[in-house]
Amino acid sequence: MDEYRAGETNAVVLAGMCTALAVVLSVIGFYMPLISLVVFLLIPLPIAYLGMKEGTSWSIIVTAGIMILDSVFFGFISAAFLCAIFGVLGVILGICYRNKVSATVTLAAGAVGQAFAAMYILNVPPMIFGGEAMDTMEQQMMGQMAQLYSGELLTQAQENVKQMMDSIRKSIPAATLGAAFFYTWASMTLGKKIFTRLGIKDIPGMPSLERWELPRFFLGLYVLAFAMQYITNGNATLEMIQYNLGLACVLVFWLQGLAALWWMPRKYPFVRPLRWIIAILSVIIGMVQMIVVLLGLSDMVLQYRKKRNYE
Repeated sequence: MDEYRAGETNAVVLAGMCTALAVVLSVIGFYMPLISLVVFLLIPLPIAYLGMKEGTSWSIIVTAGIMILDSVFFGFISAAFLCAIFGVLGVILGICYRNKVSATVTLAAGAVGQAFAAMYILNVPPMIFGGEAMDTMEQQMMGQMAQLYSGELLTQAQENVKQMMDSIRKSIPAATLGAAFFYTWASMTLGKKIFTRLGIKDIPGMPSLERWELPRFFLGLYVLAFAMQYITNGNATLEMIQYNLGLACVLVFWLQGLAALWWMPRKYPFVRPLRWIIAILSVIIGMVQMIVVLLGLSDMVLQYRKKRNYE
């Protein structure tokens, strides 16, 4: 009985420390935007650590406590969004670390979990199919175009704005999921370094980028997305699904292309100093992005690196 009470007391103390640390990090993140990206990536780690050590129920309790305390500083909506993204991720990481789940499954579970939580808090369906915020933004941009152009130029500019806003609306699910994967990967990477320093050696880690192999079923999904163009018949929901499927597949091929690019110096040493330049240019220049996507697509089809054991 005494050992049980001592263990429970230790869990309460650890929960209090983790809650305080996460709240401090969230305050720093909100009020110091220059370092907010790194700080926010640290928020899930105390929650994950507690879940790993004491169990899922404790990490959920702490997440609820963080939400209550953060709502005092930032308001309920901001606190809810913060916990949806980082609290849920911390809980999922804790579950996966406690149960020795592989890094790949942990990455997928964390990304999908926080993406669904974020989309629920943001109430994504109305944003896609005519939310007030998106409509207001579109009207403001239309008004600005009217001040800058007239006649045929105005008509063309307004049509471009409408197409851009339609694309933004349709891409919200894929963009949210893509951002969730990035945040999960970054948080896992930081967490492994920090937990290793704390003496926890068995935290699963992702392989080096040059060994990344994305699931080949995305090839089939891409074919499906291409075929769906001819069966949507103007249905908004089907068009959104088709658009996001294609967008997700392109993102996967791009990541596979980066993995192939990082491997290439093993065969072509002159590529090594160019890798980061090409990667950055692929984010901002469409033609370079297309080359990286095609590289990833061909690598996924031929499995060139894998067949050579990445040597």
